[in-house]
Amino acid sequence: MVALSEQEYQLFQRYIAEKCGIALDDSKAYLVESRLAKLLIDSQCDTFSELFWLLQNHSDANIETRVIDAITTNETYWFRDSGSWQMITQIWLPQKIAEIKAGRHDKIRIWSAAASTGQEIYSLIIIISEYLKNNQITTVSIDDFEFLATDISTNVLTIARRGYYDPITIMRGLKPELREAYFNREGTLWVLKEDYRKRVRFEQFNLQNSFLLLGKFDLVFCRNVLIYFTEALRNDVFKKTAQVLKPKGLLLIGAAEIYYSMDNYFQKNITGDGTYFTVKEAAK
Repeated sequence: MVALSEQEYQLFQRYIAEKCGIALDDSKAYLVESRLAKLLIDSQCDTFSELFWLLQNHSDANIETRVIDAITTNETYWFRDSGSWQMITQIWLPQKIAEIKAGRHDKIRIWSAAASTGQEIYSLIIIISEYLKNNQITTVSIDDFEFLATDISTNVLTIARRGYYDPITIMRGLKPELREAYFNREGTLWVLKEDYRKRVRFEQFNLQNSFLLLGKFDLVFCRNVLIYFTEALRNDVFKKTAQVLKPKGLLLIGAAEIYYSMDNYFQKNITGDGTYFTVKEAAK
């Protein structure tokens, strides 16, 4: 395999920070080298410098997308961080259903800001559907909710839109009874039923861009992605998220994530095993 020189790594390091906001320290050179190795071969480049030249000169229309897809981390699974889902079921969902019953006219809007291959947003659709069914609620339906899922990687969004999952992926966090209720078996794969897939609008989106055109949200998932960002971009994401959350809207981040810069914009709320964030009045 062609080796990535220190100078070449610095070129990609700066490029990735500029395009994705991802901060790669000097210990991650091996990651860039291994993840771009196949792209190097496919592009018929002899060195990483040649590959970078292709990026800079836009001589291959797909090269930027493929580099971003290769570098971004897309680890996810069903119902990740159980405390978040308990909070949604026990607190957030009953409140929203009560608002709908009281005559709220606009839909409850949810944004999965780093959607990866779709398990997060699909988990939410499943949990809402289960709650309505188990509590025999007929005056509210899944139609009262609107789901947006975005990611910078077009490759993972393609997987998410199709809703096809292999035997290992389908088992990670998903109970067998939910798999049987919400998925169909196609050969060795499991596909989410169309009625649930079609409810999500998937879009390619860079979190460095403005959030304002996305509209306002009642719930934002921005979990396990900020850990890869520069401190400046994290602060910017918090500021922009505060701007697009509706009154009483909630932000969820990863269970193990701690960012002191959040204190400028959000109030931390702890309930049971779950933690959620609401916008401070001064930050609006």
